[in-house]
Amino acid sequence: MNGLNKTLGLPMLIFYGTGMILGAGIYSIIGKAAALTGETLWLGFALAGFSAFLTALSYAELATMFPKAGAEFVFLRETFKKATWIGSTTGIAMALSGAATAATVALSFSNYLNQFIQAPEFITALSVLILFTIVAIIGIKTSGWVTVISTIIEVGGLIFIIYLGLTSEKFGNALETIPHLGTISGSALIIFSFFGFENIVNLAEETKNPERDLPRAILISVIIATILYILVSISALTILSAENLAASEAPLMSVAKVISEKYAKILGAVALFSTANTALISLIGASRILYSMGQAKALPQATAIVSPKRKTPWIASIVVLIAAFLLLLVGKLEVVASVSSLTTMVAFFAVNVSLIVLRYSQPDLKRAFKVPLSLGKFPIIPAIAALASILFLTQFESKVYIIGVSFLVLSAFGFWLKEKT
Repeated sequence: MNGLNKTLGLPMLIFYGTGMILGAGIYSIIGKAAALTGETLWLGFALAGFSAFLTALSYAELATMFPKAGAEFVFLRETFKKATWIGSTTGIAMALSGAATAATVALSFSNYLNQFIQAPEFITALSVLILFTIVAIIGIKTSGWVTVISTIIEVGGLIFIIYLGLTSEKFGNALETIPHLGTISGSALIIFSFFGFENIVNLAEETKNPERDLPRAILISVIIATILYILVSISALTILSAENLAASEAPLMSVAKVISEKYAKILGAVALFSTANTALISLIGASRILYSMGQAKALPQATAIVSPKRKTPWIASIVVLIAAFLLLLVGKLEVVASVSSLTTMVAFFAVNVSLIVLRYSQPDLKRAFKVPLSLGKFPIIPAIAALASILFLTQFESKVYIIGVSFLVLSAFGFWLKEKT
C-alpha cells in the first residue's frame, strides 16, 4: 500500500530542519574544523552558512515547484528528462550523504558517551543507528515528537555555551583574527554542519501545506543555525584555544569543563541528545529519497513499499541503515563527515544548475516562492551558489575523493547503463 500520512505543519518542519542542522555540526565537527581554521573558526561558520543559505534559496523555489519526497532526485529528473541518470545519481548521492551523516553523528555520540562511561565506539554507534531506524519505521509523527524534545534540548545547550562566552571580557577577540587559506578548507568541512535543510523537502508528502511551508521552513532553519553557530564558535574560542578545541573528542564538553565540571556534564548530556536527534532525522531523510526513487522505478520498487499500518518506507529505512553501517567501518569521524560533505556539495551544484535550466525550459511553471535577483531569465544567486559549491569541492583530502568520487562514478555509470538498455 502506497502513500504517506500528511501530519506535518510549519513548526514541526522547522524543528526537523533546525534539529538536523544543529546536531550535525556544532556537536560533531567543531573540533575538527578548529584544527583547520584556527581562531578564524567563526568566519568558517559564517562562510559556510552564507553558501548554505544561497543554495537553500534554490531548494525553496524548487520545493514549491515539485513538492515531493526525493528532493534532488525529483528536481534533476524533471530538469533533465532525457538524461534521467543525472537525477538518479544525484538522488543516490544524497541518500549516501544521509547515511554518512547518520554514521558521523553516531560516532560523535560514542565520543560524548565515553566521557561518562567507557563503551566500544563501534558497538555504541551501531546501536544508535539500529535504535533510531526502528523509531523511524514506527512512524513520522512519533519520531517528530522525539525531534521536538531533542531540538529544544540541543538549542538550550548552545545558548548555554553562548552565555558562558558572554560572561568573559575576551568575548569577541577572535573577530580580530586575520583569515587564511585554512579558513576556506575548514569551511569545506563546516558546510557539513549545515546539512539538514534539504531534508525538509523529503518530508513534502507528509506535509499538510508543502507549497507554503517548505520554503519557509528551509530558510528559517538555515538562518537560526547560522546565528547560533557563529555565536557558539566565538564563545568556544573565548574560553578554549583553537588548538585545545581541535584536540578534544568532545569539544563543547571541553569548553564547559574550563568553567565547571558540572557544566561539562550538562553539555555532555545535551550533546548525546543532539547527535542522536540528527542520526534519527538523517535516517528518515535518506529513506525518503530511496522511497521516491523506488516509486519512480529508478531503484527496485521494494524501496517504495510502505508499512500498511505505520505508512513508513521500512525497506528503504533498512537499506539506509546498512549503508550507514558500512560507513562506520571507515572509523575516522572527519573522513565520514567529509564524504557526506563531498556528495552533498555535488548535489548542491546540480540543484543550482537545475534551477537555472528550469528558468529557461519551464518559465511558466507555478512557483509559490522565487529566488530574487535575475538578469532577464538568468538567476544570479543560484549561479553564485554553484560556484561556491565548486570551490568547496576542491578542499578535501585524497581518501575522501577515493570514496566519494568512486561511488558517484559507479552510480552514474550504472544508471546510465540502465537508461540505455
